[in-house]
Amino acid sequence: MPDRPPLAPPASKTPSGRFWFDGALVFLVFFVAGGDPSPGVNEPHYLCRLRHFWDPSYCPGDLFLDSPDAHFTVVWLFGWVTQLFSLEATAWIGRLVSWALIAAGWTRLVHRVTPGTLLAPLGAALVVYGTRQLHFAGEWLIGGFEAKTLAYGFVFFAIADAIDGRWNRAWILLGVASALHALVGGWSVVALGVAGLVSRQIPPVRSMLPALALGGGLAMAGVVPALLLNVGTPAEVVSEANEIYVFTRLSHHLSPLTKPWEWIENRGGHHLRMVAVLAVLHALRVRRDRPGLRLVTYFAWAAEAISLAGLTIELVLWNHPAWAASLLKYYWFRLADIAAPVAASILAVEWIGVAIAERRRSGAYAAVALVALCGWYMGDLVVERARQPVAASDAAMDDPAAWIEMCDWVRENTPADAVFLVPQQSQSFKWRAERGEVVTYKDVPQDARSMVEWRRRYFDVFKAGEFADGSTRWTPSLAALGAERLRELGEEYGATYVLSEEPRGDVESGRIGRRRASLPIVHRVGPYTLYGLADVGDP
Repeated sequence: MPDRPPLAPPASKTPSGRFWFDGALVFLVFFVAGGDPSPGVNEPHYLCRLRHFWDPSYCPGDLFLDSPDAHFTVVWLFGWVTQLFSLEATAWIGRLVSWALIAAGWTRLVHRVTPGTLLAPLGAALVVYGTRQLHFAGEWLIGGFEAKTLAYGFVFFAIADAIDGRWNRAWILLGVASALHALVGGWSVVALGVAGLVSRQIPPVRSMLPALALGGGLAMAGVVPALLLNVGTPAEVVSEANEIYVFTRLSHHLSPLTKPWEWIENRGGHHLRMVAVLAVLHALRVRRDRPGLRLVTYFAWAAEAISLAGLTIELVLWNHPAWAASLLKYYWFRLADIAAPVAASILAVEWIGVAIAERRRSGAYAAVALVALCGWYMGDLVVERARQPVAASDAAMDDPAAWIEMCDWVRENTPADAVFLVPQQSQSFKWRAERGEVVTYKDVPQDARSMVEWRRRYFDVFKAGEFADGSTRWTPSLAALGAERLRELGEEYGATYVLSEEPRGDVESGRIGRRRASLPIVHRVGPYTLYGLADVGDP
């Protein structure tokens, strides 16, 4: 039996006052970092689904909302909140709950490896910087509310329990994380298991079987709904949907090597710097008498190994896209984007804590430098937010203020069951106008049948032709399709209105209206024109 290094002191010995003080400051860091106006980038995508599930009269006839749900646990646990509060209030409730959970888990994790006060908030700021600036595949931790933000909080608690030797509780907590988000929890199970084996801290499997079974049972709440999405769907449809998902819609998350070289060089270069920092800190700080640091660091290296396996799959199956897509759809790169900054931040603040405790000037100098870096970064976020207080989902539009005004008018002056053709890049129409859409780029369904239909609709509505090199030429605006084509689309998809955005070039050159369709104009706000496909006329 191999010798096992001594475990860290049990969590019960952590001073509660220090925990709450540091935890409150960590929460404040997250609030500053993630406190953008709602809706955030993904909040309409997720919260509109929650509301539609609990109230099917909300946005009826919308392909995305009518498709099956993958994150069923969160839909059940949190969807009812949308019936009591507005979507904006629900987003903020979800954000605050998520940030509090992550802050508590993070603070407990940091306290397991370093005794110093104020190190957890500094580490939290470093994590925010690292996840946002040094990621490879676009994963993030602090921002808007969605299922994964809840799951990561339980992942942090699980790692802290594993450091304490409470592996049974760690597996149960990861089961909860998997119930909330199957991929976040599932990959964390793999990474923590590998980390425990490599660091020789994991107990015999026999002693963990009950907890593994319980954690696995809890995880089924997240896994089973995802598995049921395509039951009864022909294999060729599932294969087509996989390729759409991996190579067409989410290549930046799932098949990064298909992106242009400039993108790969930029993202890969940033993340390699993160990996280099982690490697240096590992060499300096990880030793056998620091089991907590070893476990956290090996967790990060396991996540990087998972990411490397994903790149290998992409390369080996380069000429077999169907096989590649069937594997790459499981987000091989997401955990490394979080785990590497987490481990590097913990190693950094642990070194600072030890250096300051030993009265070494290097610790104070490093602390000042990192505080300055984080202060500059956080300050820049606050200044930019004050300068442009626009929600990320609205910022996708050329004139966010006019867009919000138009959506508000639509909500107040059109039938609740009306379906709209909306601009290609629209993200917040359902959120603000509370009306169904035919198709947008953002809202891709999760089940295979709906995903294939999404692609058919997307190209049917927005494709205007092809360039000489074979690439797709998209319509500059819906109005540019012409009245006849818009009526055809409305008849096919049950849409009774068209909301068109003037191309930015036309707006900047003062040629607004150059591409208007010969349809009744119902309302106009700035570059946005609402057309009626029935005999609706002007109000």
